[in-house]
Formats: sequence, C-alpha cells, structure tokens
Amino acid sequence: MNRRRLAWLTLVVLLAAIVACAPRALPDDRLAQAGAARSTAAAGPLGVPAPPSPALPPEAVRPAGTPDLVIIAFSGHCGLVCNTRDTWSYLDSASESTGGVAVLHGIEKAYEALGFENIETFSASSFVTAHYSEISGEVEPGYLQAQAYLDEVKRELIDGYVNPTRVVLVGHSHGTVWASLLAMNNIDVTFDAFVSLDAICWMWWAKHRQFIVETFVNGPWTIPFPLDQGDPCGTLAVPGQSRRANINDVVPANVIFGLEVRTSFRLVSFDPNVLADDDVNVRINGTDRNLWGVVARESHSNLGRYYNQSIGWVASMIQALGVPDHGEYPMETFVLPPPPEGFEYQSGEIVPRSP
Repeated sequence: MNRRRLAWLTLVVLLAAIVACAPRALPDDRLAQAGAARSTAAAGPLGVPAPPSPALPPEAVRPAGTPDLVIIAFSGHCGLVCNTRDTWSYLDSASESTGGVAVLHGIEKAYEALGFENIETFSASSFVTAHYSEISGEVEPGYLQAQAYLDEVKRELIDGYVNPTRVVLVGHSHGTVWASLLAMNNIDVTFDAFVSLDAICWMWWAKHRQFIVETFVNGPWTIPFPLDQGDPCGTLAVPGQSRRANINDVVPANVIFGLEVRTSFRLVSFDPNVLADDDVNVRINGTDRNLWGVVARESHSNLGRYYNQSIGWVASMIQALGVPDHGEYPMETFVLPPPPEGFEYQSGEIVPRSP
C-alpha cells in the first residue's frame, strides 16, 4: 500500500470516527424558553415591532422601478477548520480563480430569461448575525439581516399588491440550514423556488450553538423554529421516512419549486472538503411534489465557488419550469410543521394564542 493511499484511508477512517462520535445535542430548556418567549407575531428580528403595512387601494400595483424578484442567498461555512466568525458571503463573488462568473449571477441570468427586468440579490453568510470576516475583510450580513431584509420586502413590495415581488431562496452547504429556517419562519411568504446546493447539516450545531445561545437565549431575539429543539440535524418527523430528517432536507409548504444539487463522497480528491449531501429532499408531508435534483460532478466546495455545470442545470430548470402562478398553488394540501409552544396557525400566519 503506497503512502498516498494510506494517507487517504487514514483520513476516511478519521472522518468516519468523528461522525460516529459526534455528540447528539439534546434539546436545551433555555432554547425552548427562548422560542416560547415571543410576545407578538409582528415583532421584527431586531427586537422592535414592525411598522404596519400602508393601507393600499384595491388592485394596487407595485411602484415602477421596484424589484420584480429578490433572491436571498446563504453561503456555507468557511471550511472544515476555519473560525466560524470568518464565514463570508461568497455566492455572489467572482474572480479569475472562480471562473469569472458567480453562482448567483448565473441564477439571475436564468430569471432574466423569464422576463424579470429588475432583480435584487441579498447575499448572506452562514452566521446568525452581522460580523466581521477575516477572510473577506468586510462586515458580512447573517441570518438576522436576511430576516430584516425579507421583512422590508414583505412590507414594501409584497403586502397588498396585485403584482407582489417574488422571492427565491438559495443555500450552499451549511447555508441551506439558514435558508430553511428563513422559509419555515416566514410562512406568509410564498417562495417561487428554493435552490439547495449540497445541503450539509453535519457539524452545524457544533459550529453555531455558541452563537445561537448568545443571540437568542442571552439576547433579545426570538429563536427561529425548530432551533428551539436544539440540533437541526434529525429534527423533523416526516411521514414515510424511517428516521427524523434534517431541516435542510425538508422543503416547506410555502416553497413552490425545490431544486437540489447533491455531490457524491470522494475518496480521492485534492479538495480537502470531501463532505457530500447524502439525503434526497422531501416535502414536509412526505411527498416529492415539485422537487427535482441531480448529482453534481463538482466537489462540495467548488459547487458554490463559480458558475459550473450543476448551476447550469439549475438555470435550465428555472427556465423550463417558468414563472409559477401563486394563485393556483394549493398550499393547504401540505402539512405544516407544528408551531412553537404558545402559538397557532391562522390563515397561513403564525400568531400567539390568547393568554
């Protein structure tokens, strides 16, 4: 056995041991309490009540020049051994080293081909809130900023309009967890599509638990469902599934089209990030309606670094599926996840129960 093969086999055994020995986080009572502490459904992510939407006349048309479509994207973790605080939003970045075209640029072009003239992109990092990244050398937005942005889009561009701005989600690696949380905690928004690029949940809790506690347990913000149950891996019980599913492998009812790219595990690779998504996405009610996926030729890291063949497939699917009709989308046929303690669903919105 040559040295290179021995080294790779050693790496595989080490990774397998880490996976097998990784502690399964149990629900934390403090997390559950943080999830149940919300006092109003109108509270914004920054701890202040959202201003009421302006009263609009019937058949109100969105102002000219405003975005026809917004894309909210979450990049993944910065690597296997990097500092989580250095995560950065790379999905909208392009250079010669990334092939010259960013992933989000390729997705935007697909929607432009469908006739969308004004597209706005919000690119977030895989972190709970805004932070300075040593890698990018910039202050990077996180989940809370994405939620604040979506709140603004709902208030200014969606609510009350006959031609509301459409919303698309994109996530790569650990970023798919944040994107799933955004969809599940904004069920009053219908997302045209969720583009999931090699959804990875493994080690998400270990990398982010400290910051989740700092922000939601020891801070003023309400923890998003289902993080009040702890580790998002193996959280949701889905009909027909033999084991609990990772939240980033479950497509919520308010997503119309689910497009998934998964990579395969590579025993021999010059890319040290050999992780791969091994679970096919499923609907919250156990069906695969309007879900499509492919296995990528790219490695896990390269999938998010530049426009590639897999992103080309995503773009082709977007154009082939066309613009969905929100009015004909039967959301009520899907089973929504249970609401946090003290809340209930009413007409597609989550509201607190009467005391």
